[in-house]
Amino acid sequence: AFQDQLPDVLNLLTSSLRAGYGFLHAMEMVVQEMPNPSAEEFARVVRETALGFSLPDALAHLVQRVDSDDLELVVTAVNVQHEVGGNLAETLETISSTIRERIRIKGEINVLTAQQRMTGWVLSAMPFLLGTAIMIINPEYMMTIFQPRWLFIPGLALAMMVMGNLMIRAILNQDF
Repeated sequence: AFQDQLPDVLNLLTSSLRAGYGFLHAMEMVVQEMPNPSAEEFARVVRETALGFSLPDALAHLVQRVDSDDLELVVTAVNVQHEVGGNLAETLETISSTIRERIRIKGEINVLTAQQRMTGWVLSAMPFLLGTAIMIINPEYMMTIFQPRWLFIPGLALAMMVMGNLMIRAILNQDF
């Protein structure tokens, strides 16, 4: 849920920074305006800075709690801007648009690979369905395959189906 809310959090931070607020006050706006879990996590950051942690330390604790690559990118950008200076609002806006584009592309890939995933499930289920149908229609014919001398055939078929299903999943895996 935090990952899905992150682009909206960045837009709110960008808007607050452009309105003239400081970064801590912009995070307080996130706490007030965003739903949980974003509000809760940024409230912890604000609380930690109020208790004496530096902003980079409090943001590092946030990255450790949330474990998000996109959040790590945001925190790195904030830390660099804190050290070097520059337009933080513009940087956060660029990161937000990049995250939104990545989410859009991932959804598009899911749509484009849906047919292939369904084909994998159908191909995996077909031998079982066909075997059940043959068993109902002609049980003697089907039972010949389960005799001790032919028992390697169902085992080999099952192993090949598992390998095929794993290969389809590996091909359609989209980690980026």
